[in-house]
Amino acid sequence: MGVVQRGERVGNTGQSCPNGMSIETKVPQSAAEENGPTGSVINIQRFSTHDGPGVRTTVFLKGCTNVCAWCHNPESMRMQPELQLYPERCIGCGRCIEVCPEHAHQLVEGEKQFDRERCRVCGTCVEECFAGGLVIAGKRMGVDEVMSEILQDETYYRHSEGGVTFSGGEPVVQREFLLELLRQCKEAGIQTAIETAGNYAWEWLEEMLPHTDLVMHDLKILAPELHEKFVGNDGERIRSNFLRLAETGKPLIVRTPVIGGVNDTVEEIGGIARFIGGIESLLYYELLPYHPLGESKRESLGQTAEDRFYTPDKEKMSELADVARAFVGEVRP
Repeated sequence: MGVVQRGERVGNTGQSCPNGMSIETKVPQSAAEENGPTGSVINIQRFSTHDGPGVRTTVFLKGCTNVCAWCHNPESMRMQPELQLYPERCIGCGRCIEVCPEHAHQLVEGEKQFDRERCRVCGTCVEECFAGGLVIAGKRMGVDEVMSEILQDETYYRHSEGGVTFSGGEPVVQREFLLELLRQCKEAGIQTAIETAGNYAWEWLEEMLPHTDLVMHDLKILAPELHEKFVGNDGERIRSNFLRLAETGKPLIVRTPVIGGVNDTVEEIGGIARFIGGIESLLYYELLPYHPLGESKRESLGQTAEDRFYTPDKEKMSELADVARAFVGEVRP
């Protein structure tokens, strides 16, 4: 059943992205609770094999300080929970219209409509939607709740030299919550990794490094003007933080999402490889071809993207990897 969405609900912190979106990077007031820090969690993915060595649990935290136009996890940008709507799953039962206390779901002249400006993300409609057409992205969780999930696979971590990876969004944004999770993981003898894009005050990451075994750092674009256009900032702070991180000697993996029409050039990939070449703690440099997964997610949030990107073919990816190998010892793929 088709659904018309009206009123894109986004925050406003003065940090805008190229397609007109804005993001929020502050934890809501409800985060302060007597029993310790809580955080906004999108998903906890067990048996992950793509977010660091061995078998891992990847914890995806909500909130980001970049606004990448191609983001494949747009539901992770804002800290607050958001309602995702998938019209193709709707069976037309009308329960969401009946139970919504804000009348955000309506039937107008036989057409199902959803008004995001009315929605308060209370979850009442989600509880009634057995077809899975309505989903809330983001759940408030305590450290103990997350650790309970992580500890379930301790045996797999030990036998595979795996562990836990904190991703996002930008996990470092949730400083207090992430720091406590890292501390408790290390106390439990679990190897820890952070996936980060580096756009924050250096001190935020610095305080986490004693409890972190591996940092997986994104470097998306080197040219400041392109970085400003597609990521929402000129990248200067990211580059500065990255160099400070390299000086610490912390084991490091660098990743670049290769976006067709943006950074899939010899100049960009060669420039990034030259920038990171010679770092002794660099384990390898990974090139990740663009995946259009974020397009359907963006639509589910009532958002539209002005830019359309494409996935570079295998020949292009191989060419770029060869370019990077002139500066970096190991390049994947």
